[in-house]
Amino acid sequence: MHSQDFNRSDRLSDQIRTEVSFILQKEVKDPRLKGLTIIKVDLSKDIKKAYILFSALNSFNDIDLEEVRAGLEKAKGFIRSMLGKRLEIKRIPELFFDTDQIQS
Repeated sequence: MHSQDFNRSDRLSDQIRTEVSFILQKEVKDPRLKGLTIIKVDLSKDIKKAYILFSALNSFNDIDLEEVRAGLEKAKGFIRSMLGKRLEIKRIPELFFDTDQIQS
């Protein structure tokens, strides 16, 4: 039984954060995306959009945020399809990536 403190979207946000982190670490081969940390996932109320906050501050690469954004944009479809295979939900939300505000 799930805790009463968290609603479905909170649990799903946490699950998406975990899965996207795993997919970026193990499945995505783009060197621009190595060392990214997924900080937080916010879902829209209807769970159609997932806003994913990431940080590259602890990356092992010299980072260029525009290159990271381009890499995420290119990998977005792959990440979403991998989420579809890993999550047991009817519809996978559309993914939107943004940087941690500290870096901006």
